[in-house]
Amino acid sequence: MSHDEDDKAHNHSHHAHDHGNPSELRKINRQRLLLVGLITGGFMIAEAVVAMFSGSLAILADAGHMLGDVAGIAMAYIANVFATKSATTKKTYGYFRTEILAATFNALCMLGMSAFILYEAYRRFSTNAEIPALPMIVIGFLGGIVNLISMRLLSSGARNSLNTRAAYIEVLSDMLASFAVVVAGLVIQFTRWYAIDSIVSMLIAIGLIPRTWSLLMQCVHVLMEGTPDHIAIADLRTAMLSVTGVQDVHDLHVWTITSGLDAISAHVLIDQDTNSQEVLGKIEVICEQFKLSHSTIQIEIVQCNNIPCL
Repeated sequence: MSHDEDDKAHNHSHHAHDHGNPSELRKINRQRLLLVGLITGGFMIAEAVVAMFSGSLAILADAGHMLGDVAGIAMAYIANVFATKSATTKKTYGYFRTEILAATFNALCMLGMSAFILYEAYRRFSTNAEIPALPMIVIGFLGGIVNLISMRLLSSGARNSLNTRAAYIEVLSDMLASFAVVVAGLVIQFTRWYAIDSIVSMLIAIGLIPRTWSLLMQCVHVLMEGTPDHIAIADLRTAMLSVTGVQDVHDLHVWTITSGLDAISAHVLIDQDTNSQEVLGKIEVICEQFKLSHSTIQIEIVQCNNIPCL
């Protein structure tokens, strides 16, 4: 191996690929988030007004979820904007993690909202206030339509962004809540059993918790720089070891920077007579196959002058 090749072998290989034009995807997600925010915000105001006049906790609970949606969507929108900002010397990965932080905060807010609704529903069981059924039925029906529209707008973005997925989950939970409000209204209309209002409110809150908890755990996993769920680290290491001339792979790390942007760093030990650039090229292909968007690979050479080769 020449002196020049030996120098190259100790360099890092950095590459980034076009992984579905993420900037364009974020632009589309941003536009849809804004539209959903406006639709949801308008209906939330209508729900809050009806809840005050009717005294329905179920409608108030749904309005509270809508408020959480508006706040969450607003934060998702702001995070999406920040994610497009260029990297700096202080933040070399840019502001991509803003999306994950916003999704985390949204999840915590939703859990807090669920706790409040459960407490208020429990407190109301001791009362037997009459609640008009018609407003619940109308608001629940209209809310379901609004949420279906919002879900349709966010569905594609939810597949490639945790940030948008947080907003999607909130809208999904609201659609189920709207359906529950309609059911509660019908029960009150035909049976005058007003306790159903509190029961439905509790079900709305309880139904939200598992999905929200799952989202929170995904966000924490990213913030802890855990291995992405779709990456089998053992298979990745085996694929790298299968490259001709590679003796060992160590210090292998795979993590998520933000949704759709996964990174890898590793030290690769190769034979002294192996062309390092060919090895780097083959490993980069493997990284592409595993959908790793950014790689940092350090090549290390087995020295055979005074010690046995591995």
